[in-house]
Amino acid sequence: MIRNAPSLSSVAGRAGAFLLTVAAGLVAFSGSAMADDAFLAKVDEAVNKWKTLDYTYDIVTETKGDADKAKLKLRMRMKDAGKHNTQIVEISAPADMKGTKVLTISPTEMYIYLPAMRKVRRIASHVTEAGFLGTALSQKDLTLTRYGDKYKVEKTEEKGDRTIMLLVAKGDAAPYPKIRMTVATKQLLPTAFEYMNEQGKVIKTEKRSQYRCEKDYCTPGVQEVDDVANGKKTTLSLKDYKINPNLDDSIFSKRSLLK
Repeated sequence: MIRNAPSLSSVAGRAGAFLLTVAAGLVAFSGSAMADDAFLAKVDEAVNKWKTLDYTYDIVTETKGDADKAKLKLRMRMKDAGKHNTQIVEISAPADMKGTKVLTISPTEMYIYLPAMRKVRRIASHVTEAGFLGTALSQKDLTLTRYGDKYKVEKTEEKGDRTIMLLVAKGDAAPYPKIRMTVATKQLLPTAFEYMNEQGKVIKTEKRSQYRCEKDYCTPGVQEVDDVANGKKTTLSLKDYKINPNLDDSIFSKRSLLK
């Protein structure tokens, strides 16, 4: 005879309680994931509170082991095209690069105009991974302003007034498999990035500081990009900027490169 055997109702009660606990955990996990994605969406909104931009930068690139510094001065104009931005960059210094223009119609369609050749050439897709005009930035870095379309939040951590998110690529369209993004929580402004490969190794870092604000839009006055792989460090200093200037669509065309 088996003594003290649990009754059927007792077993059913325990099973029900267990299932309720599991369900509550799943709801909490789902709610947390949704909250993380919602926070990333707010960051995207804060970073992209513009329709057009007109920026002028001084750019200095240092290479480890090389005493020389490469300097660029350029004008960058951008227009919101929905899920990506169209962009044209024009070099004004140094003298041997003056007049060089780079047009980005989408992350996969880019063109360069070289004044010495007076020709427009399409930039091959594999070249977009390399340094943009000798800097630590790639062309894809310049086009990455929205993160929620290409990344999902895997983990979130709060540290004081900062929120740290680990972003994982949703697909091959994302330029990096993983990104660790640090955000000023209250302002919703990114302050640091760690760009990683599939194994989670940091291959490039970026710091954004000295934000300058006009109305409800803020842009970093200084960006420091450090390419760990090739030892290049590039500092972008914002010299002048206009938010939502009137930019005609014709500016962002292949024909405009020849003007």
